[in-house]
Amino acid sequence: MAPKFLFERTASDPEAVAVISPRGSWTWAELEESGIRAANGLRQLLEPGGVVAVLARNRIEWVQTLLANVWAGTRLVPLNWHLTAPEVAYILKDSGAQVLVTDPEDEAVGREAAAAAGVPTVLVAGSSFDELLAAQSSEPPAEGPGGGVILYSSGTTGRPKGILRSDQGGSVESVIDRYRRTGDFYGYEDGGAHLVACPLYHAAPPGHLMFGLTHGQAAVLMERFDAADALDLIDRHRITSTHMVPTQFVRMLRLPEEIRERTDVSSLRTVCHGAAPCPAWAKRAMIEWFGPVIVEYFGSSEGTGPLKATSEEWLAHPGTVGRPHPMLEVSVVGENGEDLPVGEAGTLYFRRADGAPEYLGDPDKTRSSRLADGRFTVNDVGWLDEDGFVFLSDRGVDLIISGGVNIYPAEVEATLSEHPAVEDCAVFGIPDEEWGEAVHAAVTLSAGSTAQPSELIEWCRGRLAGFKCPRAIDVLDELPREASGKLKKHKLRDPYWEGRTRPAAATKAPGVSQGADSQVRS
Repeated sequence: MAPKFLFERTASDPEAVAVISPRGSWTWAELEESGIRAANGLRQLLEPGGVVAVLARNRIEWVQTLLANVWAGTRLVPLNWHLTAPEVAYILKDSGAQVLVTDPEDEAVGREAAAAAGVPTVLVAGSSFDELLAAQSSEPPAEGPGGGVILYSSGTTGRPKGILRSDQGGSVESVIDRYRRTGDFYGYEDGGAHLVACPLYHAAPPGHLMFGLTHGQAAVLMERFDAADALDLIDRHRITSTHMVPTQFVRMLRLPEEIRERTDVSSLRTVCHGAAPCPAWAKRAMIEWFGPVIVEYFGSSEGTGPLKATSEEWLAHPGTVGRPHPMLEVSVVGENGEDLPVGEAGTLYFRRADGAPEYLGDPDKTRSSRLADGRFTVNDVGWLDEDGFVFLSDRGVDLIISGGVNIYPAEVEATLSEHPAVEDCAVFGIPDEEWGEAVHAAVTLSAGSTAQPSELIEWCRGRLAGFKCPRAIDVLDELPREASGKLKKHKLRDPYWEGRTRPAAATKAPGVSQGADSQVRS
């Protein structure tokens, strides 16, 4: 029999505020009812297992759709609203989405993408989405499976790949229980409020939102991150938990001292961060300011986490990205497939108690990511210390991490190479004081071409989301390639990092989306 409520707080305190946003607030009772009505609407349009995509800013409807997906047993695809219509259309078609929920700001892109992908139903927040809900029953849908998520992450081919996680499925109750137990792992406590400071299209923020809700924490939504506003919300709503990325830490630390000193942050109990390496100076400064409530995590869309390091653990093991959850085993494997001893770097492999992930429609990629014994990898390179803490020492791919954004050079290179003037190209990350890394490119031009870097950047901007595009381009006579054709990208990248420490690897959220997903460019 289906449960009456998703959250214990609804039964114990239904009239308390559950969601606070610039566009309005809901009580726990209102939140649950809206989620049920939305679920019944999805059930009218989709069978359990059907796919619904969401292209929207941090609106209250995002929370509504998250709950509806759990109730309806559908699979939700979060879409980065920075993407262009062709990029959105590719994900819609590849995932098999039949319903797209969008907001007025992104309706034009959403409708263009849906038409190109053959998605029959587009629901717009504030109009057709609300009309569908108003016609639905407030009784929970008939008992069925709980909903899951399909996350999209680009690979070395540059095309986003849908990932089917192994930790999904089961009943509605089991889905909610997993959220609560994972929140326990990160240190979430019952009661208080959770600040949503990052875009909900990213894989991690919806999870942390659900960790908070399952612990009876009201959700306070930021539509767009601002460092001073975030501190004001923490103080005003007595925030107990939040999820952020290092760029947001840096922005708060750079606020005028008088703003920082007047903000009461004593209510905070759990401040999780991931998605990008955190500079050591910023990590120490945040622990000193907020107290030992800073929790670092590591993982990926495929389920290579969660790993976790508390403030105390990080201070005792500087640079670690944490120790694995009890259901996760981490091993280090050498070039010949041998397990390596403590302290020796190699490719990190993972074994989950619930199995390995699959890449949607790509059995070859699924196969190539696994060992014969079922362990899988996303090609991160690192090592383990004697206490089982994981350290990252390199990237298996030339991933660029910019302000919490995972940017895959292959996708940008593919776009640059389409320009008629570009003969050869390479894309890589260079130092950036604010974002950690900036997208940079080097190109060689066809004989006789007079194309300027600005023209090539505009070419990219017309075809890719803005944050994927190079900020600057070097025009060279030739790129450093081996006789085999293999590009020696480090020869282009390393001069920019002389005297500086390049982030060794992505401290990615449990789940990265769309190949490039920002948690601060909201």
